[in-house]
Amino acid sequence: MQGTNKNTEKLWTKYYFLTFVYTMSTQIANNMLMTGLPLYAIHLGGDNSISGMLFGFFMFVAILFRPLFGKIIDEKSRRIVLIIGAVVTAFITLSYVFAFSIGLLLVMRSLHGIGFSATTNASGTVISDIVPKRRLAEGVGYFGLSNTLATAVGPALSIYLIQQFNYQALFIVAGLIGLISILCSLFITYEKGKTSIERKPSNQKRKISELLYEKTALPTALVTVFVYVGMGVALTFIPTFALSLGIEDIGLYYTVYSIALLFTRIVGGKLADKYGSSLVIIPGLIIMTLSFVVLAYANSLSDFILAGILYGLGLGFVEPALNAVMIKLCPPDRRGAGNSTFFTAKDVGSGVGALCLGFISLHAGFKAVFLYSALSMIFASFAYVFILRRQMKFVQSAESSNIQEASV
Repeated sequence: MQGTNKNTEKLWTKYYFLTFVYTMSTQIANNMLMTGLPLYAIHLGGDNSISGMLFGFFMFVAILFRPLFGKIIDEKSRRIVLIIGAVVTAFITLSYVFAFSIGLLLVMRSLHGIGFSATTNASGTVISDIVPKRRLAEGVGYFGLSNTLATAVGPALSIYLIQQFNYQALFIVAGLIGLISILCSLFITYEKGKTSIERKPSNQKRKISELLYEKTALPTALVTVFVYVGMGVALTFIPTFALSLGIEDIGLYYTVYSIALLFTRIVGGKLADKYGSSLVIIPGLIIMTLSFVVLAYANSLSDFILAGILYGLGLGFVEPALNAVMIKLCPPDRRGAGNSTFFTAKDVGSGVGALCLGFISLHAGFKAVFLYSALSMIFASFAYVFILRRQMKFVQSAESSNIQEASV
């Protein structure tokens, strides 16, 4: 009996592995371009403002298309959106070879946001379908390693190709890596003949609000917005802050951050499944708060390394646990909309956080930026304790009542 239970809760199934490789290939390509395109824009005669526009247009279009892809995922098929995302990502990436002007580069980067929106929405929903419920946080945590590995490989590979060859080589290699995701998506066919994924009939109209977001995911999204303010700050301001202090080798911050993130993603999910989400989310938020306080008073490379370790440890605990909580609270036929809401919160938090704190940095300096980021982690803690955790307890209480009624 025990062996049967273990077999039915197998994590690394065929479709889990395919979705992992699918995500890792699309994210390696995305991270290569995230590093290379700002440099390419300057190569074409642009300036730092163009770099900001490339990021802003990309994220805006991704957010714009998330509700549409959430609807298709819930009412039609996960696989359709997986394929759309993979094809758009690979095709646009290869097409950058022909972007010989700033205007065309901005247009293509905007269209690329469609592919990013589709791939992240669909892959997250597939994982929520196929991971055993009792190992949900663990499965989400391991799945997040695909992004961690992509972050470790993509930027370094991008710089290598630019320095050793040229920008066209970067776009071709990134596009070929993206083609792997198309191949994976063609074999992710678990929906065929599967009736456990309940969907609302497509002829039944949903409210406009239901198309834009999933209400059960809103408390999780609120916590996520505050958490991802820190991500926007880490990507945008840390290199500039280190440069202002005359500190070199700031890439070590991202290296130790990735290693710490890798570690806590592996152990954090198991702890959340066994002992509850609060055990990892609350300590994780405290650790992230400390990381920004360290950054605010940093004056040496060792300070940045300590901050990177703390931030990686904290985020590795918090993110997969929040994702698992969202999936548990979301009805099966609304997982596409739930993932759309969750990823939109990430986009909004990192984008708006970077934009608002960018203005603060001009007037109050980097110390204020990092202290405000620490304050955002505190807000995330309050939102979790007083809003999200109450929702979790209410749902658990309702489920217990339903079980008792069914047994009578």
